[in-house]
Amino acid sequence: MDVYLNPLPPLLDNSIAKWAYISLAALANLPGQFNRTAFEAPWATSEISDEGFSTALSYLNTTDFVAYDSRFFDIIGPNATVEHVQKLAYQVHEAPCYIKDTNQLFFVEWGPPGGDDGIHSWQYLLDVETNTLRNITTNPPTYNVHGCVYYNHSIHVVTDGYSDLQTGELAKIDPHSHEKTTLLNNYLVQPFAGFNDLEIDQVGNFWLTDSKSGWGRQIVEFAPPTNPSVYFVERSTFRTKVVYTTTGNTNGIAISPDGNTLFIPETGVSKYFPKRTDPYGMRQLWAFDVSKSRSVLSNQRFLSNPISYFYDGVRVSRHGLIFCGAGDGVDVLDPDTGYTLGTIRVGGGENGAVSVAFGEHELWIVGKGGVWHVKGIQERLAREW
Repeated sequence: MDVYLNPLPPLLDNSIAKWAYISLAALANLPGQFNRTAFEAPWATSEISDEGFSTALSYLNTTDFVAYDSRFFDIIGPNATVEHVQKLAYQVHEAPCYIKDTNQLFFVEWGPPGGDDGIHSWQYLLDVETNTLRNITTNPPTYNVHGCVYYNHSIHVVTDGYSDLQTGELAKIDPHSHEKTTLLNNYLVQPFAGFNDLEIDQVGNFWLTDSKSGWGRQIVEFAPPTNPSVYFVERSTFRTKVVYTTTGNTNGIAISPDGNTLFIPETGVSKYFPKRTDPYGMRQLWAFDVSKSRSVLSNQRFLSNPISYFYDGVRVSRHGLIFCGAGDGVDVLDPDTGYTLGTIRVGGGENGAVSVAFGEHELWIVGKGGVWHVKGIQERLAREW
């Protein structure tokens, strides 16, 4: 087994968490027969003929952190731990954001089979000190939240919409009273297909991903009016502009700390009617340069493709590292090379990482199976705004 793993650095001698450091050189030439799908983590496959290699993969499937690059050790550090703090249904949980003012985590259960035939008029709040979970309903109710960013003492969310009664919207929620204010629900009278996620830059401008996911899961009944798109919304005027479209699907979105680079994962890999994942569908993580006006994206480049699954929620840390929900765990990427430095795992099996929210030296992962708290991280994560 050890031939496939590099020795761990002395930094981790007293770590409580379970680590592994993969030897990429050893994995370059494998013995016997082997196979996995594009949606399985390397250590999740059972189609391995060599006993020694199979043992190594079985060990990897028990870890908390898997490193591909030595820089990952300094990012995570020796004191980090992963705890499954809320065990929930094996369905999608989404839209996490950490509310610093109240020390709570906002997130949602999304889509079928939960809610009322997939429709949700309520959200979750998790007290991160006591891990006490409760449901809330905003006033007026907010239906089918799909993305969240906490900015300027307010919860900002985007929604898919509701049946054929309500288009997707961008809204602001007071973290204390839970009063909701709709900020945007149309593009010059055109309904949105259904928002998937949002990002807010340093000066409060919005970046919104409009996707076909809600329609594909039959949360909204009207057909998408356009291909999946990314909208830029100028905060001061609410001038709105399409800055990117795709024939695949939009999902997460994140901006670099200096505001000059926008990251957008493609999830055309998800197909509907019937619902399935297509290994030939698009799974790229794109990077774009952002113009001074913020309203034009240029220099599109293929930054990365996930090792397994697809990138769902994406967030960029204070120092520019990219954290991507990727099924088996959260992949941490170098923003310049696109290399995966390591993975923060959520236990394997049916558990699945969807999205992530940052605290200062901690983060929360939400997904299939509930909520995971990763604390004691060495790198400072929360951004300045």
